[in-house]
Amino acid sequence: MTRLAMAVLMLAGPQAQDAPRVAEMPAQVCFDAQRAIFQVSNPGPVPLLVTLSVERWSDDGDAAAWTLFHEDITQKEARAKKPRSLELEARGRRDVSWALKQRVGPPPLATGRYRLVAVFVTRAGEPAGKVTHEFVIQDCR
Repeated sequence: MTRLAMAVLMLAGPQAQDAPRVAEMPAQVCFDAQRAIFQVSNPGPVPLLVTLSVERWSDDGDAAAWTLFHEDITQKEARAKKPRSLELEARGRRDVSWALKQRVGPPPLATGRYRLVAVFVTRAGEPAGKVTHEFVIQDCR
């Protein structure tokens, strides 16, 4: 089992068969891993901007729900002042690392169910899609 996780996020043109999608892997990330690596891809014909956050499944309280866990995985701070957008050229691809061991701030990293949330917009700020990918952080020892 690898300590790095790979996810492929793909965003394409407006056709239904080219709708945003996420590969089915990784299904898990080891709790003691240094980082998780997600591969963001834009096979479409126009450049896009993407922001990447992580949510955690919480069944505490009255209703189970996804809650924001790390606002911008490109920054160490769990609650960034302003999330950064990464630029993806047309038909481009980019690896993005989530530095698990360097992460700062509450809530603390724990085992459980998580999902990567990628929000895509055009350079003009128009929505271009939202993609999620679920994975589990688990103790691999």
